[in-house]
Amino acid sequence: MHWSKNILTYLLFVLFAFCIWWVNAWHKQSVAASAETHQETESQDELPSQRITEKHLELPIEVIGVPDGKTIRIFPNKADVYVRVRVNQYEDISKEDMRIWCSYPMTQTDVLVLHADVASEEAMSVRIEPEEVEYIIEEE
Repeated sequence: MHWSKNILTYLLFVLFAFCIWWVNAWHKQSVAASAETHQETESQDELPSQRITEKHLELPIEVIGVPDGKTIRIFPNKADVYVRVRVNQYEDISKEDMRIWCSYPMTQTDVLVLHADVASEEAMSVRIEPEEVEYIIEEE
């Protein structure tokens, strides 16, 4: 009886693992099919001026609100910015249209969160990498 319980437990485990694998494989297949359908629709229905691309910029990070008598060093001191924009407006986006910044920490934190200010209306979305930076505060 003890031997048959172990086999039954093992078989249930294998069945459960197979079900998880099958659901995962089915999900990946449906996502791939959906993406393929979306790409076909985009290429057939949209004009070139309506296609979207991503522009990469590297910008220095500003720290705002640094009190007098203190200096803050951040690591890294530049961030990669990825801007989604229409293809025909790609050249209209420049470094001068954006600012990456973080606030001086008012409380003890491990990292500072980065923010983006975008002056261009052409930018559809902005992604910053890294999203956070480490820092050291020094007395002057």
